Amino acid sequence: MKAGTLSSVAAISIPRPAVESVRPVLKAATGTPQRVLLVDDSRSIRTLLKIYLMARNFEYVEAESGEEALKVLEQGSVDLVLTDFRMEGMNGAEFAMQVRANANARTARTPILMMTGDPNVAEVRTLGQKAGINAFVRKPVSCAQLMTLVDTILPRNG
Repeated sequence: MKAGTLSSVAAISIPRPAVESVRPVLKAATGTPQRVLLVDDSRSIRTLLKIYLMARNFEYVEAESGEEALKVLEQGSVDLVLTDFRMEGMNGAEFAMQVRANANARTARTPILMMTGDPNVAEVRTLGQKAGINAFVRKPVSCAQLMTLVDTILPRNG
């Protein structure tokens, strides 16, 4: 994996209040760090994402598949989902559709950033958009690029 390389980025506009551009540490109103669900079948990618998130004081929970991630969401809410597209079983777009269809309104509204290393970027982006993702990025992605997207789609609490 090449660090610092970004081939394609797309953010999908969703109406919400204006967000300040600089947020060194994101914390919920209670003062606790925001929780991010990392969904990727690659342990090395999850590890890299954890390093990126720890630098900004996020908490994280991991899942190796979309199916496992849905079980994690049943156990408690998260503030953001970072998911890969290409995984065994349920792909990232199918997972995003399941999240959007969740009976729990908070879970269904959770921002989703989908990542892919798939060479067919346009098709993957379209599938993600139809599934209701908030942002899309092509892997590999640098920490700065990922955090810029996170800042764009994650509502600021407190």
